[in-house]
Amino acid sequence: MTRLCREKLRPLLENNFAALEGKSPHPGLLLARGMADYPEGAGAGEAKAAFIRALSQLEASPFYEAAFERWERITRNDTRFATLEAPLQGRLTIGVVRDNPLETGLTTAHAYGMPLIPGSAVKGLCRAAAGEWEMPEATREWIFGREPEYAIDPGEAGGLVFHDAWWIPEGRPYAPEIVTPHHPGYYGSEGETAATDFDSPIPAPQIAARGGFYFAIEGAPEWAAVAVKLLKAALNERGIGGKRSAGYGYFADGDGR
Repeated sequence: MTRLCREKLRPLLENNFAALEGKSPHPGLLLARGMADYPEGAGAGEAKAAFIRALSQLEASPFYEAAFERWERITRNDTRFATLEAPLQGRLTIGVVRDNPLETGLTTAHAYGMPLIPGSAVKGLCRAAAGEWEMPEATREWIFGREPEYAIDPGEAGGLVFHDAWWIPEGRPYAPEIVTPHHPGYYGSEGETAATDFDSPIPAPQIAARGGFYFAIEGAPEWAAVAVKLLKAALNERGIGGKRSAGYGYFADGDGR
């Protein structure tokens, strides 16, 4: 048994979500620090899976709903922002390599604990799509700035600001997942141990985001509108985040403004 929290915090956790009544002020903090003990041996996987299932029952708190409403109100300014509301086709996993006692990461908003897509990832997706679709180089440089190795001035960041994408507070933000490596010896040894039909698969509980996200791009209205159209197509055709080859991170057509 591995202890994951201080003794004084143990009474507040004890792996019990019943007192939360379906809402938590900070599910992201629970994901990172909410499990009091982590068992070793055969029971570890089920304990982790049960914890993730309980976390996935939580909804957004009124605190987050108020913050989202405030951000949405601010960005509904057509002279400064272009926005996009887009639902996921399936689920999203992003930030899985973040340090976490459960070895199950997901990018969350630091203040609110809800799933979040970093603005740097949004900008990177749009930049890659613009290059692939042969947008003129001068246009790409104006929107995104020059690549660091070609920048004359470190301040050449581009003419638009790609803000973090907020999770839209409808339903439940998290969903339980299972990844089952069928050849743990092969992967653990980086290919030195042969993969055979006699290997035993080991289910590994994971977590993903579901629902929809609200994207905001700030800058000159005509250019921000171009960037939102680019983003909308890229989210649908290329996806964002990890495990895209397995269908994660793809969005359906959204409502852009």
